[in-house]
Amino acid sequence: MRIISAVLLLLVASVARADIVLSARSPRVPAGGAIELVMTVTNDDAQPLTLELPETIHVRLETASAVSTLEFAPDLAGPISVAPREFARIRLRGNVPGGVQGPVTLSSTGLNANALVVQVEGEVPASPRPADAAPPTPASPPVASRLVDKPPPLAVSVYEPIFFIVGGDGGLNSKFQISLRYRLFDGDGPLAQRLPWLDDLYLSFSTTSLWDLGESSKPFTDSSYRPRLFYANYDLGRAMDGRLRFGIETGFGHESNGKDGDESRSFNMLYARPTVSFGDPDGLRAYIGPLIHNYIADDENPDIKDYRGYVDWMIGVGSRGGLDFWATLRRGTRSGYGSAELNLSYPLSKLSRGDLTGWLMLQYFGGYGESLLHYREKLDSQLRLGVAIAL
Repeated sequence: MRIISAVLLLLVASVARADIVLSARSPRVPAGGAIELVMTVTNDDAQPLTLELPETIHVRLETASAVSTLEFAPDLAGPISVAPREFARIRLRGNVPGGVQGPVTLSSTGLNANALVVQVEGEVPASPRPADAAPPTPASPPVASRLVDKPPPLAVSVYEPIFFIVGGDGGLNSKFQISLRYRLFDGDGPLAQRLPWLDDLYLSFSTTSLWDLGESSKPFTDSSYRPRLFYANYDLGRAMDGRLRFGIETGFGHESNGKDGDESRSFNMLYARPTVSFGDPDGLRAYIGPLIHNYIADDENPDIKDYRGYVDWMIGVGSRGGLDFWATLRRGTRSGYGSAELNLSYPLSKLSRGDLTGWLMLQYFGGYGESLLHYREKLDSQLRLGVAIAL
């Protein structure tokens, strides 16, 4: 019955254009003590509004590290009528669990209402009872409500673009990439509080595969696996009212194709990627981020620098909410060797009127080294079209 009443309250309120606002009688409450909220229901309609209030309203209490669900009893329950263009106030009474300290967020779980923040202070000490006083009358036990540890914040995010694209030059084929990074330290942890730079340490893993769809067995032509350990701060400095931004990424990386024998390719590198962007970070902007690196332990492919060089020039211009263009250019140490990868993307939500997510992505590649296995060969230029999940 409580569930039905809560659903009915929410349904009626939304149909009748009622506004529900939660407020606290006091911005400071004691841990383990009583708390009183006020629910104000405003009827913006020209017709009377009737609400069915349940006997218990659940409110979520959230701290920086834990959550709890509290039960509040309204001073009115059952059907409540609110006249047109009028409002009604209902008091909600509950208790804060012990052991809570500092600011907490309260949000209702069954009502379309706002969240509010109150300050929880130390528990109220019990008043001493005179020796000749009668023992207190036992009260009904309060409903148990304990704090439950929240899961740690999600530390995994997208690193390089994630996409799946298909082309047909030299036979039907596809190229796809998956790339994630993991933040090693929690910025709210005691160690990162003492050493803030630890919050910018990452471990990433990216893989790019070329898939031959024209052959009957659909073999993978080659794959590249790129783990990295790095420090990154992409907002290291700002100028021109924040429109010009500077950043840095630097660390250690490995790249290999996972094969053995004559087809094995791999190398390690130390690298730095300074980044500069100009414009609106969430709108139209231009950016550049050259990846400058060396080659360590490249015995399996000692001449790879002749074809890929020491810098991956990444430049781009566009809008995250619209058309975006970026390119990665390489020039080998030997004349006439290098490559160009050109990318163009556009949000699928704009093409589908909001029905689809992701981006439509067009990519051109020409030159040497699209795969590690064939880095010495200049294969057919490729034009591929597909979908990017994240950019």
